[in-house]
Amino acid sequence: MLETELDRKATIAQVFARAAAGYEHITHFPPLGQRLVELAGLPGGARVLDVATGRGAILFPAAERVGAGGQVTGVDISPGMVSQTEAEVTRRGLANVRVRQMDAEALDFPDAAFDFVLCGFALQFFPHLERGLAEFRRVLAPGGRVVVSTWGADDERWSFYPALRAAYGARVKLQSQSFEQPETLKQIFSAAGFAEVRTRLEPFDWVCAEAEEWWAAQWSMSSRAGLERLEPAAAERLKAEVFEHMQALRQPDGFHELLRAQFTLARKP
Repeated sequence: MLETELDRKATIAQVFARAAAGYEHITHFPPLGQRLVELAGLPGGARVLDVATGRGAILFPAAERVGAGGQVTGVDISPGMVSQTEAEVTRRGLANVRVRQMDAEALDFPDAAFDFVLCGFALQFFPHLERGLAEFRRVLAPGGRVVVSTWGADDERWSFYPALRAAYGARVKLQSQSFEQPETLKQIFSAAGFAEVRTRLEPFDWVCAEAEEWWAAQWSMSSRAGLERLEPAAAERLKAEVFEHMQALRQPDGFHELLRAQFTLARKP
Protein backbone atom coordinates (compact mmCIF):
# COMPACT_ATOMS: atom_id res chain seq x y z
CA MET A 1 0.00 0.00 0.00
CA LEU A 2 1.29 3.47 -0.80
CA GLU A 3 2.32 5.69 2.07
CA THR A 4 -0.34 8.25 1.12
CA GLU A 5 -3.05 5.61 1.56
CA LEU A 6 -1.71 4.69 4.99
CA ASP A 7 -1.66 8.36 5.91
CA ARG A 8 -5.25 8.87 4.76
CA LYS A 9 -6.52 5.90 6.77
CA ALA A 10 -4.61 7.09 9.83
CA THR A 11 -6.05 10.59 9.42
CA ILE A 12 -9.59 9.23 9.12
CA ALA A 13 -9.12 7.12 12.25
CA GLN A 14 -7.75 10.07 14.22
CA VAL A 15 -10.32 12.61 13.05
CA PHE A 16 -13.24 10.37 13.93
CA ALA A 17 -11.62 9.42 17.23
CA ARG A 18 -11.70 13.10 18.18
CA ALA A 19 -15.26 13.44 16.87
CA ALA A 20 -16.59 10.38 18.71
CA ALA A 21 -17.55 12.12 21.94
CA GLY A 22 -19.75 14.63 20.10
CA TYR A 23 -21.55 12.26 17.77
CA GLU A 24 -24.87 12.92 19.45
CA HIS A 25 -24.88 16.25 17.60
CA ILE A 26 -25.43 14.38 14.31
CA THR A 27 -29.13 13.95 14.95
CA HIS A 28 -29.86 12.60 11.47
CA PHE A 29 -27.71 9.48 11.90
CA PRO A 30 -30.05 7.54 14.27
CA PRO A 31 -33.20 7.81 12.09
CA LEU A 32 -31.24 7.04 8.92
CA GLY A 33 -29.56 4.10 10.63
CA GLN A 34 -32.95 2.83 11.73
CA ARG A 35 -34.20 3.19 8.17
CA LEU A 36 -31.32 1.12 6.80
CA VAL A 37 -32.08 -1.64 9.31
CA GLU A 38 -35.74 -1.57 8.28
CA LEU A 39 -34.82 -1.93 4.61
CA ALA A 40 -32.46 -4.81 5.41
CA GLY A 41 -35.35 -6.79 6.91
CA LEU A 42 -33.16 -8.55 9.47
CA PRO A 43 -34.77 -11.72 10.81
CA GLY A 44 -34.39 -12.96 14.36
CA GLY A 45 -31.24 -14.98 14.90
CA ALA A 46 -29.30 -13.40 12.02
CA ARG A 47 -25.53 -12.86 12.07
CA VAL A 48 -24.86 -9.22 11.16
CA LEU A 49 -21.70 -7.24 10.46
CA ASP A 50 -21.95 -3.45 10.74
CA VAL A 51 -18.96 -1.89 8.94
CA ALA A 52 -17.86 1.60 10.06
CA THR A 53 -20.17 1.28 13.01
CA GLY A 54 -19.35 4.70 14.47
CA ARG A 55 -21.42 5.26 17.59
CA GLY A 56 -23.94 2.55 16.72
CA ALA A 57 -26.69 4.22 14.68
CA ILE A 58 -27.08 0.91 12.82
CA LEU A 59 -25.56 -1.41 15.40
CA PHE A 60 -28.14 -0.93 18.13
CA PRO A 61 -31.35 -1.15 16.06
CA ALA A 62 -29.84 -4.20 14.31
CA ALA A 63 -29.20 -5.86 17.68
CA GLU A 64 -32.81 -5.25 18.64
CA ARG A 65 -34.07 -6.79 15.40
CA VAL A 66 -32.01 -9.99 15.53
CA GLY A 67 -32.76 -10.57 19.21
CA ALA A 68 -30.90 -12.64 21.78
CA GLY A 69 -30.50 -15.51 19.31
CA GLY A 70 -28.65 -13.32 16.81
CA GLN A 71 -25.23 -11.71 16.83
CA VAL A 72 -24.24 -8.21 15.69
CA THR A 73 -20.60 -7.26 15.24
CA GLY A 74 -19.56 -3.67 14.70
CA VAL A 75 -16.17 -2.74 13.27
CA ASP A 76 -14.59 0.68 12.86
CA ILE A 77 -11.13 1.91 11.91
CA SER A 78 -11.24 4.57 14.65
CA PRO A 79 -10.22 3.42 18.14
CA GLY A 80 -12.12 6.33 19.64
CA MET A 81 -15.36 5.23 18.04
CA VAL A 82 -14.79 1.66 19.16
CA SER A 83 -14.11 2.56 22.79
CA GLN A 84 -17.12 4.88 23.02
CA THR A 85 -19.44 2.32 21.43
CA GLU A 86 -18.09 -0.54 23.53
CA ALA A 87 -18.91 1.51 26.62
CA GLU A 88 -22.47 2.00 25.37
CA VAL A 89 -22.82 -1.74 24.65
CA THR A 90 -21.77 -2.44 28.23
CA ARG A 91 -24.10 0.22 29.60
CA ARG A 92 -27.02 -1.36 27.74
CA GLY A 93 -26.04 -4.87 28.83
CA LEU A 94 -26.16 -6.29 25.30
CA ALA A 95 -24.79 -9.83 25.22
CA ASN A 96 -25.40 -10.24 21.48
CA VAL A 97 -23.18 -7.30 20.40
CA ARG A 98 -19.42 -6.96 20.06
CA VAL A 99 -17.31 -4.12 18.69
CA ARG A 100 -13.81 -4.35 17.22
CA GLN A 101 -11.29 -1.97 15.70
CA MET A 102 -10.69 -3.09 12.12
CA ASP A 103 -9.92 -1.93 8.59
CA ALA A 104 -12.94 -2.60 6.36
CA GLU A 105 -10.64 -3.43 3.46
CA ALA A 106 -9.05 -6.27 5.45
CA LEU A 107 -11.76 -7.87 7.56
CA ASP A 108 -10.45 -10.32 10.16
CA PHE A 109 -13.31 -12.82 9.87
CA PRO A 110 -13.58 -16.22 8.20
CA ASP A 111 -15.42 -16.72 4.92
CA ALA A 112 -19.24 -16.87 5.06
CA ALA A 113 -19.32 -15.65 8.69
CA PHE A 114 -22.34 -13.35 8.33
CA ASP A 115 -25.86 -13.34 6.90
CA PHE A 116 -25.91 -9.55 6.46
CA VAL A 117 -23.29 -6.85 5.95
CA LEU A 118 -24.48 -3.30 6.66
CA CYS A 119 -22.58 -0.05 6.17
CA GLY A 120 -23.84 3.47 6.75
CA PHE A 121 -22.37 6.50 4.97
CA ALA A 122 -18.79 5.23 4.88
CA LEU A 123 -18.04 3.84 1.41
CA GLN A 124 -16.76 7.25 0.31
CA PHE A 125 -13.81 6.87 2.70
CA PHE A 126 -12.55 3.56 1.25
CA PRO A 127 -9.28 4.18 -0.66
CA HIS A 128 -9.86 0.90 -2.51
CA LEU A 129 -13.61 0.35 -2.67
CA GLU A 130 -13.25 -2.76 -4.82
CA ARG A 131 -11.16 -4.31 -2.04
CA GLY A 132 -13.75 -3.43 0.58
CA LEU A 133 -16.65 -4.85 -1.44
CA ALA A 134 -14.65 -8.01 -2.12
CA GLU A 135 -14.30 -8.38 1.65
CA PHE A 136 -18.04 -7.78 2.13
CA ARG A 137 -18.75 -10.55 -0.37
CA ARG A 138 -16.18 -12.93 1.16
CA VAL A 139 -17.56 -12.74 4.70
CA LEU A 140 -21.17 -13.11 3.54
CA ALA A 141 -22.73 -16.55 3.47
CA PRO A 142 -24.14 -17.63 0.07
CA GLY A 143 -27.42 -15.81 -0.39
CA GLY A 144 -26.41 -13.24 2.21
CA ARG A 145 -27.43 -9.61 1.87
CA VAL A 146 -25.52 -6.35 1.84
CA VAL A 147 -27.26 -3.03 2.54
CA VAL A 148 -25.41 0.27 2.48
CA SER A 149 -26.26 3.95 2.60
CA THR A 150 -24.46 6.73 0.74
CA TRP A 151 -25.12 10.40 0.16
CA GLY A 152 -26.80 11.80 -2.89
CA ALA A 153 -26.38 15.39 -4.06
CA ASP A 154 -26.04 18.11 -1.44
CA ASP A 155 -28.79 20.59 -0.67
CA GLU A 156 -28.12 23.44 -3.11
CA ARG A 157 -29.35 26.04 -0.60
CA TRP A 158 -26.33 25.28 1.59
CA SER A 159 -23.69 25.61 -1.15
CA PHE A 160 -22.27 28.66 0.63
CA TYR A 161 -20.81 26.43 3.36
CA PRO A 162 -18.30 24.38 1.30
CA ALA A 163 -17.45 27.57 -0.58
CA LEU A 164 -16.60 29.38 2.65
CA ARG A 165 -14.60 26.45 3.97
CA ALA A 166 -12.57 26.46 0.77
CA ALA A 167 -12.02 30.20 1.03
CA TYR A 168 -10.70 29.80 4.57
CA GLY A 169 -8.52 26.80 3.69
CA ALA A 170 -10.64 24.62 5.94
CA ARG A 171 -11.12 21.68 3.60
CA VAL A 172 -9.27 18.37 3.86
CA LYS A 173 -10.13 15.66 1.37
CA LEU A 174 -10.87 12.46 3.30
CA GLN A 175 -13.29 11.00 0.76
CA SER A 176 -11.93 8.89 -2.06
CA GLN A 177 -15.12 9.03 -4.16
CA SER A 178 -18.75 10.12 -4.18
CA PHE A 179 -21.89 8.36 -5.38
CA GLU A 180 -24.42 11.00 -6.33
CA GLN A 181 -25.87 8.91 -9.18
CA PRO A 182 -27.69 5.66 -8.26
CA GLU A 183 -26.54 4.03 -11.51
CA THR A 184 -22.95 4.36 -10.31
CA LEU A 185 -23.67 2.21 -7.27
CA LYS A 186 -25.50 -0.38 -9.34
CA GLN A 187 -22.51 -0.72 -11.63
CA ILE A 188 -20.03 -0.90 -8.74
CA PHE A 189 -21.91 -3.60 -6.85
CA SER A 190 -22.60 -5.63 -9.98
CA ALA A 191 -18.90 -5.49 -10.90
CA ALA A 192 -18.09 -6.70 -7.38
CA GLY A 193 -20.08 -9.88 -8.00
CA PHE A 194 -23.34 -9.03 -6.26
CA ALA A 195 -26.74 -9.90 -7.69
CA GLU A 196 -30.20 -8.31 -7.46
CA VAL A 197 -28.69 -4.86 -6.95
CA ARG A 198 -31.30 -2.23 -6.16
CA THR A 199 -30.98 1.42 -5.15
CA ARG A 200 -33.48 3.84 -3.71
CA LEU A 201 -33.15 7.54 -2.98
CA GLU A 202 -34.96 8.88 0.08
CA PRO A 203 -34.99 12.55 1.16
CA PHE A 204 -34.55 13.38 4.82
CA ASP A 205 -35.38 16.77 6.29
CA TRP A 206 -32.72 17.49 8.90
CA VAL A 207 -33.89 20.24 11.23
CA CYS A 208 -31.67 22.09 13.71
CA ALA A 209 -33.50 24.41 16.07
CA GLU A 210 -30.49 26.72 16.46
CA ALA A 211 -27.45 27.61 14.38
CA GLU A 212 -25.17 26.44 17.20
CA GLU A 213 -26.72 22.97 16.99
CA TRP A 214 -25.91 22.77 13.27
CA TRP A 215 -22.37 24.07 13.84
CA ALA A 216 -21.68 21.51 16.58
CA ALA A 217 -22.67 18.75 14.17
CA GLN A 218 -20.08 19.93 11.64
CA TRP A 219 -17.37 19.20 14.20
CA SER A 220 -18.60 15.61 14.48
CA MET A 221 -18.45 14.92 10.73
CA SER A 222 -15.57 14.55 8.28
CA SER A 223 -15.59 18.35 7.86
CA ARG A 224 -13.90 18.46 11.27
CA ALA A 225 -10.60 17.59 9.55
CA GLY A 226 -10.60 20.93 7.76
CA LEU A 227 -12.05 23.01 10.59
CA GLU A 228 -9.32 21.79 12.93
CA ARG A 229 -6.69 23.35 10.67
CA LEU A 230 -7.85 26.87 11.46
CA GLU A 231 -6.46 29.07 14.17
CA PRO A 232 -9.13 29.91 16.79
CA ALA A 233 -9.62 33.45 15.50
CA ALA A 234 -10.05 32.25 11.91
CA ALA A 235 -12.46 29.54 13.03
CA GLU A 236 -14.57 32.16 14.78
CA ARG A 237 -14.60 34.37 11.68
CA LEU A 238 -15.68 31.44 9.53
CA LYS A 239 -18.41 30.56 12.02
CA ALA A 240 -19.68 34.15 12.01
CA GLU A 241 -19.84 34.22 8.20
CA VAL A 242 -21.62 30.87 8.09
CA PHE A 243 -24.17 32.03 10.66
CA GLU A 244 -24.76 35.21 8.65
CA HIS A 245 -25.55 33.17 5.53
CA MET A 246 -27.73 30.80 7.53
CA GLN A 247 -30.15 33.53 8.52
CA ALA A 248 -31.63 33.51 5.01
CA LEU A 249 -32.59 29.86 5.60
CA ARG A 250 -34.18 30.27 9.01
CA GLN A 251 -37.74 28.97 9.31
CA PRO A 252 -40.06 29.21 12.33
CA ASP A 253 -38.83 25.88 13.71
CA GLY A 254 -35.16 26.35 12.84
CA PHE A 255 -32.87 25.47 9.95
CA HIS A 256 -33.78 22.78 7.42
CA GLU A 257 -31.19 20.93 5.34
CA LEU A 258 -32.40 18.44 2.75
CA LEU A 259 -30.29 15.29 2.97
CA ARG A 260 -30.55 12.80 0.14
CA ALA A 261 -29.88 9.28 1.40
CA GLN A 262 -29.24 6.54 -1.14
CA PHE A 263 -29.76 2.96 -0.03
CA THR A 264 -28.24 0.11 -2.04
CA LEU A 265 -29.38 -3.48 -1.45
CA ALA A 266 -27.77 -6.53 -3.05
CA ARG A 267 -27.32 -10.28 -2.59
CA LYS A 268 -24.33 -12.59 -2.72
CA PRO A 269 -25.18 -15.37 -5.20
